[in-house]
Amino acid sequence: MQNITPDRFQALIVEAADDGRFTRRIGTRRVADLPPGEVLIRVRFSSLNYKDALSATGHGGVTRHYPHTPGIDAAGVVEQSTDGAWSPGDEVLVTGFDLGMNTSGGLGDFIRVPAGWVVKKPKTLSLRACMMLGTAGFTAALSFHRMRQHGLDTTGKIVVSGATGGVGQCAVALLAQAGYRVCAVTGKPDRHAALVRLGATEVIDRDTFNGLGEKPMAHARWIGGIDVVGGLTLDAMLKSTARGGVVAACGLAASAKVHTTVYPFILRGVSLVGID
Repeated sequence: MQNITPDRFQALIVEAADDGRFTRRIGTRRVADLPPGEVLIRVRFSSLNYKDALSATGHGGVTRHYPHTPGIDAAGVVEQSTDGAWSPGDEVLVTGFDLGMNTSGGLGDFIRVPAGWVVKKPKTLSLRACMMLGTAGFTAALSFHRMRQHGLDTTGKIVVSGATGGVGQCAVALLAQAGYRVCAVTGKPDRHAALVRLGATEVIDRDTFNGLGEKPMAHARWIGGIDVVGGLTLDAMLKSTARGGVVAACGLAASAKVHTTVYPFILRGVSLVGID
C-alpha cells in the first residue's frame, strides 16, 4: 500500500504568551507550515538536549520566533525528496545545523530540511541507537577527533569534566574504549561508581579539580582533556595539561567565561580547540 503523507501531525509546540511567559503542549501542526527544504522526513526518534530546554523556555539566543517545535536531533525515514541524493524509504538522521533552533525540530512527527543536512543512517546502528547517542555522542566523538588532529598521543591519561552529563558520559566511554586512562570530574558523589563502570580509572571531585587553577600553573597530570563546563574548570584543565597536550572546549555548563593566563600556551604549548 502506498504511504500517504498526512496533512497534519503531532508535535511539541512552544508558544509565547502575551505576558512574556512560554507554554508547552502537545498539539497539531500542518505539514504545509513546515519550513522550505528538499527532504521531508517522518521522525521515528529524537533526543533531549540542553538547547532543547533553552528553546522550550523561550531563550532568544536559541530560538527567535514562536510558536516553535524544538528538537536538535532527529532520526527517521525519508517521506518525500526533491533531491536525487535521497529517496522515500531511506533511513536517515539530522543533527546540528539549525534544526530545532529556528527550524522546526525533531520533537514532532515530521521535519523538512535542506538535503545537505541529511546523513544516511550507519548500517551498524538502529535509528533508536542513533538518537541514544545523539548530539551528545557526536560532540564527544568530534572532540576526540579534533584532539587527534592536533597531535594527541595515542596513549596516556585524559580528563573529562562534567562527566555525568550526556557529552561527558559518552566521552568517558569512548576514550576508555580507545585505550586511554580516563579521569572523570564530577560534582555528584553518588555517580562515582557509575563513571567507573563506564570506564573511568579515576574520579575527582569538581571542587578539588577546580582548585588546580588557583596558581598560575599546576603539575602536569594529563595529555589532554574534554571540557563541557567552562569557567574555572576549563582554567584548571588548561593549567594541569602536560606539554604539547590538547584540550577540547565544547560546553558552558558552569560558565561561558574563560578565566586563565597565557602560561599553559607559552610554557607548555598546550592547544585549546573549539568544538562547534
